[in-house]
Amino acid sequence: MNSAVVIRLILLGMIWGASFLFQRVSVPVVGAGMTAAMRMILGALTLVVLLALMRKPMEWRAHWRNYLLVGFTATTLPFLLFAFAAYYLPAGYIAVLNATVPMFTVLLASLAGTRASLSKWLGVMVGFLGVFTLARFGTVSMTVQVGLAFVGLLIASLSYAFTARAVQERFKGVDPLIVAAGNMIGGTLPLLPVAAYTWPAQMPTFAVLASLVMLGVVCTGLAYALHFQNIREAGSERAVTVTFLVPLFALLWGALFLGEAITWASVFGCGLVLVAVALIFEWVPGIPRGARSPVLAKPVRDAS
Repeated sequence: MNSAVVIRLILLGMIWGASFLFQRVSVPVVGAGMTAAMRMILGALTLVVLLALMRKPMEWRAHWRNYLLVGFTATTLPFLLFAFAAYYLPAGYIAVLNATVPMFTVLLASLAGTRASLSKWLGVMVGFLGVFTLARFGTVSMTVQVGLAFVGLLIASLSYAFTARAVQERFKGVDPLIVAAGNMIGGTLPLLPVAAYTWPAQMPTFAVLASLVMLGVVCTGLAYALHFQNIREAGSERAVTVTFLVPLFALLWGALFLGEAITWASVFGCGLVLVAVALIFEWVPGIPRGARSPVLAKPVRDAS
């Protein structure tokens, strides 16, 4: 990988890691629905502006139905679940659970008849051991709400994995940046009533407004543009190595800016999930591999 790709990978790790921090700031004030809606609205606007500057058409007539369908599973559902989890879980936990997407991709591929290699199955088992470590020995007390947050994040990861297959089937030959923008718009439409209904009675503080802007414009819109540039220059397999960086930066930002504790359980659980991702991508030497197949960490963008 050239230096430009490496720099963009580090920036993406920092940006997507910060997205969980911004949700932890905004959700307690404006709610999960408003946070998810504003993130998507601002992200969609950013991507539309980028496409307009690049003079790329959205191809609405050909793909509007897929934008609505895939947009729901790719953005509406997971963004709402991530925002809900921000009520109860530290930023680092949310990022680690988001990194389980490749595990669900392997499970769905297996159910569809694709035979997974030993390395990928080991990755699935190690990954869920990491999730168990966080849930059982982490810094949060296990309550009903915390349990629902864990389950919601796993459902969000499953939704991303499902979307990865849907994108491959429904958007063959379409520019991935156009796919991202279309699905973002399609996923935003169901949340517009939520945004209107949950609109705060009082103007939020500057910190909350800044968090929403950063979450939508930088962590969603601009981040996807950087990610797609890496996909074009380095290929999807190398581009998704950002999966290793996001939880690390999320743990760091949470500790620095929110005072979230970094314990042995969070470090060990995060480490297990990262090892699992390496196993699923078949990057660990000495373990039998299967046929090469793309496993995407952020489906709509090739794949936050």
